[in-house]
Amino acid sequence: MKPSILIERHALAGLLRERTIALIAGLFALLVLASAYLGWSATITVDGIYASAVAWFEQNGQVAPPNPVTQGSPLALLRNLTIYISLVGAFSAIVIGHRMVEADRRAGVLPLIGTRPLDRLDYARGKIAALAEGIAGLIGLAAIVGVLTFLILPSIHVRANEWVRLATFFGLGWFYMMTFGLIAIGSSARAQSETAGLLMPAVLWLTLTFVVPALTGNILPTAAINPVSALAPAPQTAIFDWSAALLGPISLAEAYKYLGAELLGYLPAGLPPRGTVPPLVVLILTGAAAFAFALSSCLKLDMTKGGPDA
Repeated sequence: MKPSILIERHALAGLLRERTIALIAGLFALLVLASAYLGWSATITVDGIYASAVAWFEQNGQVAPPNPVTQGSPLALLRNLTIYISLVGAFSAIVIGHRMVEADRRAGVLPLIGTRPLDRLDYARGKIAALAEGIAGLIGLAAIVGVLTFLILPSIHVRANEWVRLATFFGLGWFYMMTFGLIAIGSSARAQSETAGLLMPAVLWLTLTFVVPALTGNILPTAAINPVSALAPAPQTAIFDWSAALLGPISLAEAYKYLGAELLGYLPAGLPPRGTVPPLVVLILTGAAAFAFALSSCLKLDMTKGGPDA
């Protein structure tokens, strides 16, 4: 068996034993249900208002306009899931990525691994593969709950192309979470302490999620947790034009929310993305940079340190 596969299996077994990961998986499933419920509740409310409006139009001999619910995509029921993935999902990926390296160091097995005829590249491959599978498990759980929600609700009819868009949305969420997980692996491998290894990616996550959108689009921190408010167009001023041009290429959270809104069908018509770099390009470039950072950090990992006092 290849050494990288052994490292991968060992890392996955460690994740399955941790209660924190089980709590994260349960929380993620509950958030998907909450997202579906909130979307369904909003849809039922609009339907009720529309039924009352139709009765008024009929009494006055007028033709009622189309139901706004039927004009949009049913996938918009899960629009809050975009926010949950960018917040809870990304932070969960940071925790998983951090544990990939730190668990070996704290358990004292890192020096033992270093004494084996094992190339650091194999170690990096195993840890990154385990991270990818762990995050895929979380996204898969969310996808199952989301699909079941659409199948259970009798008033929701999802077409074939919309199922494809939903699958693409969850794939995009996996890629977004992987980016932060890779940053966490790289930070843990390079940091001199456990606290620094977790603090570095957490600060970066907070900066990309709250600070950068405020600088590029005048988005208040509270608006960052609203799937629609987060898409508000930036003021037409020179300072925001410059900030969007300078920070747009690293505005990962904004790029993800824009693409997520487009896939789920709640992106306002005619709304352009912020900055000059297309959102998909932003995600690909930042993901590639995170992968390179994690790989180079694992290749330089000091495998002589281990144990509780490391």
